[in-house]
Amino acid sequence: MTAAHKVKTRPILPRCMQVIERGWLSCNSIVFQEDRHAVMIDSGYGNEAAETLALLDRAILGKPLTRLLNTHCHSDHIGGNAALQKKYRVHTTVPIGEAPIIERWDDEELLLTYADQAAQRFAVDATLAPGDVVRLGNLDWQVLAAPGHDHHALIFFSPDERIVITGDALWENDFGVVFPALRGD
Repeated sequence: MTAAHKVKTRPILPRCMQVIERGWLSCNSIVFQEDRHAVMIDSGYGNEAAETLALLDRAILGKPLTRLLNTHCHSDHIGGNAALQKKYRVHTTVPIGEAPIIERWDDEELLLTYADQAAQRFAVDATLAPGDVVRLGNLDWQVLAAPGHDHHALIFFSPDERIVITGDALWENDFGVVFPALRGD
């Protein structure tokens, strides 16, 4: 094969990123390996917290989990937050518009009532807003607004890697469920 015919390949995701795939209606989680610790985006359903902890333990390879970020605060994305805070004392960041909803623990806004889900209360340590930039896996990620599925949903975009983490704004071959009609908005 000549040099002109050689094909360069690269992994779909950077080495610092891993997706923990879950079943239908439970969110997938993203784990970032950093130099001395790990970071997670979205924690899954509360009734799957034990499974989330086991999958995460395998993914982080003995590193401490220090941060947890949520794309939005529906039950399938925040249900494991309390368990992660208890086990890892993780610093938890939510979209800025979701912090008051978490503070008053609004079962309807969190889709706990609608989805017949349970989640334990958790502490919010910080918030993210559209326009922020976060460092995850030694990469810079732009924080962008993605209202529709949730009024306050955020997505994360890495311009260098051309990767977007969408939460539920986009699904495979489709877009996510738009909830304003369910809430009467």
